[in-house]
Amino acid sequence: MNEKQRQAYQYLRDNVHKFILYGGAAGGGKSWLGCEWLMQCGYHLPCTRWFVGRNNLKDCRESILVTWRKVAEWHKFTAYTITPEGIKFNNGSEVVFLDLTFYPKKDPLYERFGSKEFTGGWIEEAGEVNFKAFDVLKSRIGRHKNEEYKIIPKLLITCNPKQNWLYIEFFKPYRKQVLKEPYCFIPALATDNIFLPVDYIETLKEIKDKATRERLLYGNWDYETNQSALCDFEAITDIFTNTAKPSNNRGIAADLAMQGRDRFIACYSEGLKINIEIDKPKSDGKEIENDLRNLMERRRVGRSQTIADSDGLGAYLESYIKGIVAFHGGARALKPDTYASIKDECAFKLAEVINNRDLQIICTEEQKARLLEELPLLINANIDDDKGKKKIISKERMKEIIQRSPDMLDVLIMAMYNHIKPMYKGIQKISF
Repeated sequence: MNEKQRQAYQYLRDNVHKFILYGGAAGGGKSWLGCEWLMQCGYHLPCTRWFVGRNNLKDCRESILVTWRKVAEWHKFTAYTITPEGIKFNNGSEVVFLDLTFYPKKDPLYERFGSKEFTGGWIEEAGEVNFKAFDVLKSRIGRHKNEEYKIIPKLLITCNPKQNWLYIEFFKPYRKQVLKEPYCFIPALATDNIFLPVDYIETLKEIKDKATRERLLYGNWDYETNQSALCDFEAITDIFTNTAKPSNNRGIAADLAMQGRDRFIACYSEGLKINIEIDKPKSDGKEIENDLRNLMERRRVGRSQTIADSDGLGAYLESYIKGIVAFHGGARALKPDTYASIKDECAFKLAEVINNRDLQIICTEEQKARLLEELPLLINANIDDDKGKKKIISKERMKEIIQRSPDMLDVLIMAMYNHIKPMYKGIQKISF
């Protein structure tokens, strides 16, 4: 056991910390720690129930069992059986393999875990796992024999650096020395692990891709080296804690979802303080119309202050809610000599207010996770063309990167129209 693993065990055995993040680089002994900890828990606490989960069930089984057998051989532990569901101990304890894959259509809320009861568990390769899985599993531990054994629920999380919910929930507050109980983080690098093969670190040093080498060898969470990115990632994470200046400049922006779109999302803004007010799966036209009317009435926002992008649905809405601003596909920018389209102009404005720490977003934790995926998609498409107009990468390219539609990003881009042209006058049609 190396020194960093000993530190992790101190947190795993205390009565204070529930969510323990360990790792942050390759070779730090993450898998050994996870297997050994679950092995000890299952052995010393008969009839308890634990889980180990990963983004893919096949990877979970294969990767865990290789290390599990090594740990068991090291400790000469044989009182267990491998089953299709996981690992059974002779004393009645078990470790269940969980598939943490995110299924946005059939199970976006991870309801398949709703009836599960565990003593504790382990999320492996957490950088690949959706935030909602972590959020739901927090409520599934501490529910099986914890009171009988007088132990608090524990969730071990192991990972390599990833700019997602792990960054904002663990690493950023840890670096700023404000990470609070019951959370904790133990950074562990390959150089901390005295049991590694002698050539392992040299292999990591030979990785050609700089960002990958920075992540896996040096545990660098700020590994992003994309010079085309419009936003600093730490500035993106600050949008949830910034305090926007008070403003009477109010508005609503809506990304409408019917066939072919992922979600119906609408936000209400007071200056650069933006609340995500509607976030639901695709709906029929009448439901969208009613929801948008209700939001406008509740927030006392006028029709000329309401903007909607709908791939054709805007025309439908305009006939029922006359005076709203309809966005459609590629139109002239307000500064046409600088920007390729109005969307690009709004996108660059969004990046500006993010980097200046002027933007404040109020939303749920699950929405935060989506925004952390989508806002880095503000990427300059013409960085090597000094004479070309400013534009961001296409929506098709964004979908390729995150494998879904960036609907929350779309609605925030639209919300910026009210900051590049604050007053709406009459019915406007903007090709967007």
